[in-house]
Parts: sequence; structure tokens; C-alpha cells
Amino acid sequence: MRNLRRTALSLVLAVALLGAMAVPAFAQNPTVSITVSAQMIAITNSEATWTIGVVSINDTKYFSGDNTQDDDYSTITNTGNVAVNVALHGTDFVAANATFNWVLAAAAGNQTYSLYANKAATPTVYDVEVKKADYANIVEGLAAAGTNKWSMNFTAPSAFHVDDDGLDKAASVTLVASKSL
Repeated sequence: MRNLRRTALSLVLAVALLGAMAVPAFAQNPTVSITVSAQMIAITNSEATWTIGVVSINDTKYFSGDNTQDDDYSTITNTGNVAVNVALHGTDFVAANATFNWVLAAAAGNQTYSLYANKAATPTVYDVEVKKADYANIVEGLAAAGTNKWSMNFTAPSAFHVDDDGLDKAASVTLVASKSL
């Protein structure tokens, strides 16, 4: 009888031990949910065109509805999900006949024009030169969903080509966003 009890006890202990070892196999396995968003750099600008119209020698015009000074005419909006810097650069005015093109320069001159923008920190000072070969920062650290008001001023050439055809010339300014560090 004693052997039978020992055997039964040994059997119960063995089953209990096996059961204890099997419990982890039936335990709940927790999970971690992971969410991620890809970095998106994107901006919009509220005003897409600037029709200056007819200009005379040395005229100064402003990027506004009526070509007069309006320091916050256009609005840049950060439509991305990270803070951005916004820079800009321009082009020459191109005519149907290349003889009548106007070159973008730091100062207006013979067949050259100048274009300057303002920064949010200096709204009444047009101190950012719009260049052809290089980008100039106009906004730094614009937060996601943030906005920045800005404008530009244009100074016509100090002399036009004698035979200028008087037809429209076209130029552009491109805004570029990059991730703010």
C-alpha cells in the first residue's frame, strides 16, 4: 500500500510538474501596435500669379492686388507634417525676341530688373534678394499647418532696348520647401 501511495504521489507530482511547464504554452501573448507616418514636405502659396502690367523705366511695383505695397499679400501654408524652411529663386523675363529679355540682377540697370521679397520677421523691409542661380530663405522653421505672409517688390530696368517690341515678357519665382533642422 505504501508503494502504491508513493507511486500515486509520484504520478500526481509528475502530472503537476508537466502541467506547470505547459502553462506558458497557453499564456496570453501581448502585442504592441505600431503606427508611423512618412515624412511629408509640402507647401502651398495663396497667390499663383502676378500681373504687373505696363511699366516705365525704374518703376517699382509690389506683389499685391493693385501693384502697391502690401506686405502680407500672399500666404505660404505648410501642408506637410514637419517644420520646413522655405526658399525662393527667380528667372529672367523672357520675350518672344531674346533681344528684349530682362535679366534678373541685384539692382535694376540697362535691360536688368530686380526683385526682392520680405520675411515674416521684417514685413515692411524687402531685404531678401530673389536670385537666379541660388535660393534665398524667406521662412525658417514654419511648423506643420503653420502659415507665413509675404510679398515682393519689383524694380523695372533703368533702360529698355531702343527697339523693345512692347510685348509681354514672362518670368517666374519658385518657392521650395526643405525640412527644418
